[in-house]
Order: sequence, then structure tokens, then C-alpha cells
Amino acid sequence: MRKFLTLFCLLGVLVPAAAGKPSPKLPDNIYFRAMQDEMKRTLQELRAKDSPNPYYVAYKLMRTVYLEKDASFGELYPFFEAPQTRLDVLVMLGIGSDKSDQLGFASDHFYYEPRYIKSVPDSYEGLRRALWERTNAEYLAASDAYVQKQAYKRQKALPDTLPDVTPAPQAAVFEDAEEFSLPDMKKWEETVKKLSAKGKDLSWIENFTVSFKIEREETYYLNSLGGAYQIPFTKTDLKLKARFRNQDGYLQEAEDTIQLAGFDAPDEKALEEKTDAFLVDAAQMYNAYKAEAYLGPVLFRPAAAAQFVQQQFVWNVENVKPLLSNRYENDESAGLFRDKKGMRVISNVVDVIDKPLLREYQGKPLVFMPVDDEGVPSQNLQLTSQGRLRVLPQTRRPLGENHQSNGHARMNFYTYPRESLTNTFVEPKMPLSEKELEEEFLAVCQDWELEYCYQIDVYEDINGSLVNRAWRVYAQDGRKVPAFGLDLRNLYSRSLRDIIAAGDDKEVIYFQRAYGLSTIVSPSLLLEEMEILPSDVKPDKPPFIDKP
Repeated sequence: MRKFLTLFCLLGVLVPAAAGKPSPKLPDNIYFRAMQDEMKRTLQELRAKDSPNPYYVAYKLMRTVYLEKDASFGELYPFFEAPQTRLDVLVMLGIGSDKSDQLGFASDHFYYEPRYIKSVPDSYEGLRRALWERTNAEYLAASDAYVQKQAYKRQKALPDTLPDVTPAPQAAVFEDAEEFSLPDMKKWEETVKKLSAKGKDLSWIENFTVSFKIEREETYYLNSLGGAYQIPFTKTDLKLKARFRNQDGYLQEAEDTIQLAGFDAPDEKALEEKTDAFLVDAAQMYNAYKAEAYLGPVLFRPAAAAQFVQQQFVWNVENVKPLLSNRYENDESAGLFRDKKGMRVISNVVDVIDKPLLREYQGKPLVFMPVDDEGVPSQNLQLTSQGRLRVLPQTRRPLGENHQSNGHARMNFYTYPRESLTNTFVEPKMPLSEKELEEEFLAVCQDWELEYCYQIDVYEDINGSLVNRAWRVYAQDGRKVPAFGLDLRNLYSRSLRDIIAAGDDKEVIYFQRAYGLSTIVSPSLLLEEMEILPSDVKPDKPPFIDKP
């Protein structure tokens, strides 16, 4: 059974916990012992002539255990015979003071990312060495950035009315990270072999793979103010991937990821049914039509709808505190909705809520994050209502006067803590059943006097604009024929306001982001107007001889 402990320490100013502030009782393991011991030494001894002292330290450790079983055409790949374990270390320093530090600034020599090491020894001594090495490198980079930031602020005559960091309550949450035990992998090996063998006799498929993957991540975080957490997360999925050339010679790849509620034993019947359905869809794609220029209604199914919300909404409400930089005037990573509070940014057909405190949905694990990467207790956020943007995710880096963090700072290998979402829920106000949604889709298509409209099931990849699976849906009879080569590069955030209906079929979709894993829980979404372009993809030369 997992145990849960929360401690809150209200802080008035930013000072090291060693200076008398209360600190939580940490779990007795090598990870917290190493972080605590090296943090104490850093605050007391890390000094350099003509450089400010550290006033803040944060360490984050990520211990990952994963096991993957892959099969193609009924044969196992000889990879990952045993679980793979990796321990990664991230280090963050604040030097100077909360009034003026080096953070929030990027330059040619100071990219906005913490010092880190991927894969260190899983021992107390190994961790101490890694933390010491990265802390030293972090201090060198921070000292250089501090000088450049102060010069930049003088050059731009920036006011000093706001501190660089605002105070916030700190929280400590610890969940048991008991030893991770694997299932009977022989059963899963037989399952992936059996499922992948279904593509063996399909002459049109060049390769068909089935991959079963278990990923367990244990995250350990500690900062010098008393903020801390220890949280395990386990995700299991089965990925189907088919590669083939369609009738016109275009190389196609169809993918589907089946999120599993657990891994104790495979539900072979359910997985066989899903694999059969996937191969039926792939077979239809063999006879797909290449897309043409199109303007009209589009129905996004949940996976594609989540991708749409990710690109057009989530990215625009994250990173809302732009970085200062002597390399560029505008921070292109800053969310475009940062100045749109109170404005209508999305259709009032749906509300958008971020729920970092929710552990699971529909039996699928969510990214539970009760404490953020600044040690602040996280809050659920009602991001929109009536289509208007009501609140933004906030960190301790102030956006203005009377600023307060709402616990949405996240840090990973590629960024110091910035404003981020965790579990984004798209909540329809009047969800339609599958039948009602399809009837509405056809009715809108007929209103546009179009022969057919498009249904999009899956994007090609998380950052891509090309579509993996799509269908022409004919307006008069609802007949569906597959299509490929749809390019959504002309899709903009304005399209969020074109949502006119949503289904009752919400699904959990996982996204691997720069700061770590996040989820979007979305139903199907019907957009009244969207532009689609044909992709520039060209047919490939077929193999010189047939598949053996």
C-alpha cells in the first residue's frame, strides 16, 4: 500500500532551510541522503571570488526502470532480455538573492537548462559524485549568466520594482516507492509474438511490429527551502506499427498505441480484437486517396483532438513568463496567450481544466504532481470558461504585482522550471453520443454543400503536422473511404474557436514533452472550418524483389 505524507512550511522570504526554517522528515533512502548531504555542503562551502553565493539549490533525480518486448511477424527481437535501469541527475542553483538572480535569462553561453547527467551509478557514493560535479558546472554557468543578466538589465533600463522570485508555501509529499516487480514476461512474449504473426500472411505489409512496454519512473526532488517529493509512476502500453506501400506506391506507416490499465496478465481476446481492427484500417489505407486542398468541416477523433489541443492551446498557455536574452528580443518559446486573460480563446462548447492532483482516469494512470518543481503545492486550474481564458499556470517568477505561484513549475533536462500544464482535460458542456456527433458532422458537411468532409483519427507524430489516419466521409450517406497526405500546417489557434460540438468519448492521450510526461484527456471534436493542404510526399520506388 502506498503511503502519503504532506507537510506545509509557510515561507516569508527565500533563505536556506539550514538557516532555521523547518524542513520535512525525508524518507530514509540513498537518494534523499545524497541530495541532502551535498545540498548542505553546497550552501555552506560553494564560493568563488567575485561571484555571488548560492542562495537556493534544487536537485531532481529520476530513476527509470523499463522493459520492452518487441515482435515482428511472429518472431521476438533479441532486445531488452532484462529490465533496463537508469538514474538521471538534474541540478539547479540560484545565485545572488531572490531580489536579483541569474535565472530567467538566456544567452549564447547560458541556455535555459539545468546541468544534468544521464545515467549515473545507483548508489550513495555515485550520486554524491554526480551531484558535486554537476553543481560545480552549474555554478560556473550561473556566475557567467549573472554578470550578463545584470549588464542586460542596465542596457535595457529595466525596472527593479519586482523581485526575480516571489515567496510561496513549500510542500513535501512522499509516496512509497516500493521495489518494482515485473509480471510473468513469458505470457507477454507469447502475446506479442501471436499478435505480430497476424501480419505475416498479408502480402501488402512490408513490416508489422507489436511492442509491449512497461516504464516505471520514480522521481525524487528536494530544494533548500524544504520543498520535496517522492512519487512513483508506472505506465504500460502496447504499440502496433505497420509499414506498407499503398496502391500508388506511397510509403505509409500506420501506428496505434493501446494504453493498458495494468500488466499482470494480457487480456488476449481484447488485444486480438484491437489488433484485427487495426489491420482492417491499415488494409483500407492501402486503397487510400491522396488528399487535395480542402476547406470545410473536420471531425477530430480523440487522439487527433488531443494533438490539436496540445498544439493550439496547451503550448500557448505555457511558458508565460518570457525569458530575457541578449540574443533575441522576443522569446519564441513563450506562450502566445500570455496576455489574453479574459479574452475568448476557445469555443464555449468546451471548458479546459488542468488537474495535476488527479491520479488516474478511466483506469489509466495520470501524471500525479501534488508538488511542483519549485516545491510549491500544485492547484487544479479552471483555465477557460465560456470560452474565455480565466487563469494561467504560474511559477514563482512574477508576471506582475501581487503575483502568486499556483504550483505549475516543471523542470527537466531541457529547461529550468517554467509554467507548464500536467493533465489537461477538455470538458464538453453538452457531449454528444457517437450517433449524434456523426449526424451533426454530416449535417454541417451538407450545409457547406460539399461532396465529402474529413475525419482525422491520428496525427503522424507528436510534433508533426502530417496525418497518420484519416477518412473522407461522404455527406449524403456517411460512407467512409481512407485518405492520406493531409498536411495541417495552416492550422492556427484561431481554429479553437471553430469547435461546434464534442463527443462523449474522452480518452487519455500521453505526450512526452521537454519537461517530462503529460496527458490530455479529450473527446472527439467537430470543427466547423479548417484548411487542409495536400502534402508534398512523393511515391517511393518499390523493393526490387518481393518480401520473402
